Amino acid sequence: MNKKVISIIAIVCIVAILGICLVACNADSYAKKLEKAGYMVEKFTGDDAAEEADAEGVKWVVVGIKLNNLLDSDMVMVVGFDNADDAKAFAEAMDGEGDHVELSGKVVIVGTEQGVKDAK
Repeated sequence: MNKKVISIIAIVCIVAILGICLVACNADSYAKKLEKAGYMVEKFTGDDAAEEADAEGVKWVVVGIKLNNLLDSDMVMVVGFDNADDAKAFAEAMDGEGDHVELSGKVVIVGTEQGVKDAK
């Protein structure tokens, strides 16, 4: 009996933590993460976000650039969508552009290899 109760409590805790992590994936959390990594960050919402990403169903966009030296910089664009289908379509469209692309549910991260790593 005790093992079942402990298992149920553990499962409930894992689900709660996962829910908190998924809710925390918003423009502000990505912007703070990138600013902490030394990026200059710009956030867009609403019509500005859709225009910046040039895609359907965009809720918000975070764009970051980090100048390493005069000839080298890291760039990243994190795009949050209303639904996963729009995010998947955007990720597939961006995949052939030469940048690194990461898809995670309703969020797409596009940019240089280091930029994508820093945003994750």
